[in-house]
Amino acid sequence: MIEAVARDPRERGAGVLSTVFGVAIMLALLAVATHVAVGLWARTATESIAYDAAREVATAPTDDQRVHAEAIERARARLGGHSERVSLEFDDAGPDIVVLHVTSEPTGLMPRLAGSAGIVGELHRTIRIRREKVD
Repeated sequence: MIEAVARDPRERGAGVLSTVFGVAIMLALLAVATHVAVGLWARTATESIAYDAAREVATAPTDDQRVHAEAIERARARLGGHSERVSLEFDDAGPDIVVLHVTSEPTGLMPRLAGSAGIVGELHRTIRIRREKVD
């Protein structure tokens, strides 16, 4: 036979309160981790697509504005909806090198919490690639 244990009325609800705090902390940590992961994924994808565009221009047989425009157009198509937040600009650095300036706004799931401390995934990069010469 099981006997009922008398409980102190002051301890009533103590387990519920600690459980609620524990769940809230876990959800906050999960939200921060997801925010960082999404921001880093967007930055990595943007940087990879920009390198591909610069390599495409560096390996092109001719160097004209049409090649630059087509490379940027393909990069924007690959970026999809994120392309509105990305700036891609080729710079004239001479006949032997291709220079592409990439700027991307941060992407994440949460609003900025403390000024710029919440920014993950912001990108300011200058890509330089030697032009391949075809003999």
